[in-house]
Amino acid sequence: MSFGELRDIGVSYDKKNLILEDLNLDIHKGELLSLLGPSGCGKTTTLRVLAGLIETVKGTFTLDGQDMTHVPVHKRDFGMVFQSYALFPHLSVFENIAFGLKLRKVEVPSVTKQVQKIVDICGIKGLEKRFPKQLSGGQRQRVALARALVIEPKLLLLDEPLSNLDAQLRVQMRTSIKRIQQELGISTVFVTHDQEECFSISDRVAIMQKGKIEQCDNPETIYSNPACEMIARFVGFKNFFSLDQKDLLGITLPAKIQQAKLVCIRPEDIGFSPSGTLRGTIEVRTYLGNSYQYEVNTPAGMLTVSSNKTPACEVGESVSMAFPADALVFLER
Repeated sequence: MSFGELRDIGVSYDKKNLILEDLNLDIHKGELLSLLGPSGCGKTTTLRVLAGLIETVKGTFTLDGQDMTHVPVHKRDFGMVFQSYALFPHLSVFENIAFGLKLRKVEVPSVTKQVQKIVDICGIKGLEKRFPKQLSGGQRQRVALARALVIEPKLLLLDEPLSNLDAQLRVQMRTSIKRIQQELGISTVFVTHDQEECFSISDRVAIMQKGKIEQCDNPETIYSNPACEMIARFVGFKNFFSLDQKDLLGITLPAKIQQAKLVCIRPEDIGFSPSGTLRGTIEVRTYLGNSYQYEVNTPAGMLTVSSNKTPACEVGESVSMAFPADALVFLER
């Protein structure tokens, strides 16, 4: 049995159209589970259901064997970190972190001890007397995380907490979040629209579209074996072929994939080779720093190919391409 379960969840903001429809999701104890998908797919709505900020029209939410479906938000004792951090500007770092403990009427010596422990874990020791306006973006993010963790929540909910940081700091902070989450062993649900960020720190990823979960698995499986075309495109596959084009690619179909509807391959997996099965003409060349990306016009359509071979191919050049069998992914939907 899972640590947390959403079962047949339905959510509607206007009592007519369902934002989430029959959504099912398992949360494993101690894991970092990410909700990933395009804007409007329902990932933040799902997080708000977990937090108790949204009433469901149907379905149940249980956590550690307890029915949480109708438990109000202030009684769930979950830790939450939002995109805006929502720190109290008139309180010091120490007071911000201690706020939840004081609401729970924890004795002062215990408050001090717990705050100092989480301050050390989150790497903000020495900042306790500062106010939010005196902190950098990364420091504010750490304070918000410390405030959520100090109450020792059963579940930690993170709603795009890194989106306001610059690119370099985002990389540093996502590593810190994973380290802290692993150290404390806390079950965490992380919402993001950033695929790289998500895949780098998640134990499992649930990819959503139109209020439903299309695939939930570890990042490696989703990256190499997407369940459908939507997910394949989302995780970087750019070249898609119908099965009637298989001869152009030199593909022989095993019996077990006869039911596939599409074949796809990543740009970096297509090789330029004199013995390639498909010829085309390069129409666009883009320099990416460690490789070149080419748009190649072929009888199978316009293909995107990435290659780090030098010298680079020229626009207008005719090329032959090979499609390694182990790099092809067959999709049934």
